[in-house]
Amino acid sequence: MTMAHETDVPGVLSDLRVLDLTRPIGHYAGRLLADLGADVVKVEPVDGDPARRWAPLLPDVPAPEASVSFVLLNANKRGIALDLEDERGRALLLRLLATADVLLESWTPAERARLHLTDEILRHARPDLIHASVTGWGTSGPYAEWAYADIVANAMSGVMTLAGFVDGPPEQLPDHQGHHAVSINAAAGVLAALLHRDATGAGQVVEASMLESLLMAEETAMQQADILGTDRARTGGQGALGFKMPGLGIYKTTDGHAYAMCTGNAGSGFPGLVQLIRTLDGASPLDDEPYASFIATSMNTAQITLLMADPARAPQVRDLLAEIEAEVVAFFARHPKETVYVRGQELRVLVGAVNGPRDILASRQLAARAWWREIEDPLRGHLRYPGFPWALAGTPASLRRPAPRLGEHTDEILGEAGLGAGERTLLRAAGVIGGAW
Repeated sequence: MTMAHETDVPGVLSDLRVLDLTRPIGHYAGRLLADLGADVVKVEPVDGDPARRWAPLLPDVPAPEASVSFVLLNANKRGIALDLEDERGRALLLRLLATADVLLESWTPAERARLHLTDEILRHARPDLIHASVTGWGTSGPYAEWAYADIVANAMSGVMTLAGFVDGPPEQLPDHQGHHAVSINAAAGVLAALLHRDATGAGQVVEASMLESLLMAEETAMQQADILGTDRARTGGQGALGFKMPGLGIYKTTDGHAYAMCTGNAGSGFPGLVQLIRTLDGASPLDDEPYASFIATSMNTAQITLLMADPARAPQVRDLLAEIEAEVVAFFARHPKETVYVRGQELRVLVGAVNGPRDILASRQLAARAWWREIEDPLRGHLRYPGFPWALAGTPASLRRPAPRLGEHTDEILGEAGLGAGERTLLRAAGVIGGAW
């Protein structure tokens, strides 16, 4: 594990300032840019960002500083509290914008107009601004003004149609995957726009929509509907075959679960799984007839699909598959998931341990790569953060500061913008700014 301040090398974006006004949908976008060295200023309402109230909460930490989600996604940012509903707060934002390269926000077109913060007004303050919008539906089209949430985008994008078991309902992807997907795309769009600005001097608007960001998670479902005229549906552990194929799906182990995909020609296929059973158990009923010859000649999805299409042979094949599957289930139930995974890798068997958070914390691979980052937070104590999604050898990402307390850097940032202590005192008394640290 690596402690914060592990490097004095400036990050690749250390010459940039970003104002992050996003709702929770865009928090990760700002965090990605901050990790690469940008001075990201989290601009919140005086009563705090909504994510500050999201569970789970850190124990013995007062509100509004205890949300694990907020602490995770807003590390490396400075924080300022401004009331943008007040004309004086908007004037301060425009004053800050003159010193910024990038603006991240999550306004609908109506909110922009009501706040008098349209792109034209923002660009007057900073002509070469990279203005990034991170929303549920985008800023045009019939849905532009509609409310959105991660679960709604999961449903509307069709991802939920494909998630879950055949006999169960559609299921939501966990942990705000829609928020993360659109944030990643927003950050990528900002970086592309910055390259264009470096080449031409021109800023531009960057839009990232959660709906559009999630559509790639459907894989080829849209193309199948468009070309073949058929909708893909939930398959659970059956894959696309419509029947349970041995060696495909989730299996219970002595200490959890493992996932196997031993039904094709990749890796060592199903014969490799039989070899794994033989390696760990010494012998396998699958080495005997009628299983051995069937496994040697027919045990892949393409061949089984052809056999199952023959009405005369399908019942016999189905019974044989069920018997083979029973042996596979019994094998996994006898061993720990890590044992199956490690020995399986040695034999090129496509099998993996289904890890939970505790397993990930104990990962030998992540420990060997010094992936975790630790930091001392004066209010929240000693924290361990997940590491970065990329490693840059020359300009490494770094964890430099914990997530800001509400309005923690208001005076510091406004002072940098030339606002005197007396002015700040008056604005704080009027509720236009927050924070007094």
